[in-house]
Amino acid sequence: MKKIIVILSFAGLLFNGCTEKAMEQKGSDAKILAPVKEMQKKYAPDKRVAVFNIKTYELGNKLIVSGEVEKPEAKKELLDLLASEKKEIVDSVTVLPEERLGNKTYGIITVSVANMRSDPGEDAELGSQVLMGNIVRILKKKGGWVYIQSPDKYLGWADPDQMIRVTKNEAEEWNSTKKLFVKNYFGFVYQQPSIESYPVCDITGGGLLKDLGTTGLWSKVGLADGRIGYLQKSNVIEYQLWGTTLTPVADNIERTGKYLMGVPYLWGGTSPKGVDCSGFTKTVFLLNGQMLNRDANQQADQGEPIEPGAEFENLKKGDLLFFGRKAENGKPERIVHVGIYLGNREYIHSSGKVRLNSFDPNCPIFEEYNLKRFVRARRVITSRPQVAEVKIH
Repeated sequence: MKKIIVILSFAGLLFNGCTEKAMEQKGSDAKILAPVKEMQKKYAPDKRVAVFNIKTYELGNKLIVSGEVEKPEAKKELLDLLASEKKEIVDSVTVLPEERLGNKTYGIITVSVANMRSDPGEDAELGSQVLMGNIVRILKKKGGWVYIQSPDKYLGWADPDQMIRVTKNEAEEWNSTKKLFVKNYFGFVYQQPSIESYPVCDITGGGLLKDLGTTGLWSKVGLADGRIGYLQKSNVIEYQLWGTTLTPVADNIERTGKYLMGVPYLWGGTSPKGVDCSGFTKTVFLLNGQMLNRDANQQADQGEPIEPGAEFENLKKGDLLFFGRKAENGKPERIVHVGIYLGNREYIHSSGKVRLNSFDPNCPIFEEYNLKRFVRARRVITSRPQVAEVKIH
């Protein structure tokens, strides 16, 4: 009980700017901050995909440690480290998921595309999206929103009405059930095996549905929230076949990309409804059996580097092209855009909309701006299938 009182009393001092004692609070010195920053590099080198948000304050002989981490071992290591400072440690660090979530710390997406935002609110920036049937971790909640981690580890705030909350066991059950992978770009799940019937919901390429058998030319499917409907069999493939038999072939990558021509650019978009630059490349490869990371600078670490050559002669169809600023004059490299090379110095990318452009100055679709900011290329097409197994942890 004493510990709770101490934490609450100091929390009052920290956040009440009108008290005289709060003015005595001071930030931690470099001796304390340096090792904390090193721990942050260890547990959350990329804040987009890991949580290690720690603040420390000194108040007299007390060291107040607050914030959030997602691994118990990170908190233990942090407190053990700070104990050497010979100050009374006031522990206000939360290990996610929050205890108040109970045992339902997972979610299964039940809409075609669930948005992930930078803050809990509809007006917050769209950071990424999660497709139907995917499992997410739920880490905390605030103001009617939940903070989630998607299968590609991306973090963001989502609307809980776009998912069903489940326990770890229920998530594992869904993960192991026989599922269908939606391979068409758009479609509907119908109430009856007929396009004349009303829809249960819409669906986009990359979505996952429970396989409940077939009826003629239709697949009977189930959503995680218990809804049942029908989808034309030509729109789906068995999930395990998608994950074990499909390999990204250059011509198929081109075909998939071109079928998305004209799809509007959407910052944070990762579905055929709307894509940003890396959402486009991620979607194209996903529909061909390969998982890419979420952002352009993350994708720039995948595959193998390729020296393009003066006329881009060393590149192959399906290679990823990265744009931004090269490392020079003491400034680090900065990747801000990505596209897919198609051969003959042409590439396809999402900029305003999904479109074609060329590095050839004599071509009608030449774009000088991108030629000037081209940085490097990576070959990501693999010779073996890649399936993103959802790890329940």
